Amino acid sequence: MGWFLYGLFIGAGGMRLVMWVQQEQINVAWYAWALGVIALALGALAGQNFFASFKELEPRAAWMGLVFIGIPALILAGVTTLLFL
Repeated sequence: MGWFLYGLFIGAGGMRLVMWVQQEQINVAWYAWALGVIALALGALAGQNFFASFKELEPRAAWMGLVFIGIPALILAGVTTLLFL
């Protein structure tokens, strides 16, 4: 149920972002959208891996996955944010 709600929030947030960009008439390059989607996918993967590894009683794998997948997601999200501005 949690992942369903996560998907709903991501979909609503993405829709709101697209509407805002169109409303403000901001010209965004295609690669900014692609980087944003990749950052979002990496963030979702990092979160899912973190919680699933903890559920399987593997805390070290959880933290390592968060480091090796989550940090690139944060970097890409930062680059995407700069491209949108």
